[in-house]
Amino acid sequence: MFVVLFAVSFVVAYLVSAFVSWISRDVVENVLHRYLAYRIATAISKYFRFAILVVGVSDGTRSRLLFDFISASPWDRAKMAAELTPEFWVLEMYRTLIQALEGILGLVLIFSFITLITVFLIRKAHLKDLMPSEE
Repeated sequence: MFVVLFAVSFVVAYLVSAFVSWISRDVVENVLHRYLAYRIATAISKYFRFAILVVGVSDGTRSRLLFDFISASPWDRAKMAAELTPEFWVLEMYRTLIQALEGILGLVLIFSFITLITVFLIRKAHLKDLMPSEE
């Protein structure tokens, strides 16, 4: 039963990550195409969407429960299996959803920070080009 819980949490984390990746596609591409060349922006956008999927699934999947079940002694496994109530499933799916979104949020914050620094450096480089040189 814990294998089914792991599989369901994987599917939920994947669906949440795919949905967030799909929603953020246009925003990310618009920002990147504004400051970077088309090919580079497209490549970074694809990489970022893939990173959203990987981070969301890896943070959201409840692998710790499966590990605890596998490493438990035989008499504890029966007790753990009895604890798999519908309320437990709802709570675990909620945790899966929240942890997937938290992981994606961390990735988006890092991406935003790097984008902000890049935009700052690009603008600073362009200001130096526009300033009159002293002869």
